Amino acid sequence: MKKRICVDVSMADQLREFLNVEGIKIEVVTEGHCNVTVVQCEALKESDLNTIYSGGWITCETARASAKKLGIPVMQMGKLLNHLDVKIRRCGLGCFK
Repeated sequence: MKKRICVDVSMADQLREFLNVEGIKIEVVTEGHCNVTVVQCEALKESDLNTIYSGGWITCETARASAKKLGIPVMQMGKLLNHLDVKIRRCGLGCFK
């Protein structure tokens, strides 16, 4: 079953194009059931397993768990987080503070 990521209508086309170019097999939807929701935010808000805050941050552990939930390799998750301008904090290797 294809994994789904829910975004605001204003982000949908750009995210679909990015995922297609990168070969990341996630369906972008604007409503209905999804595995993860992306929300644009102004403040640096911490993402969790169900919600990724574009412009916010995520722990390394949560990013890995989100990749598993979406059924994609962690390398693709990193590209997705970069695209969404999500910073990684509390890296398991100590690379990001």
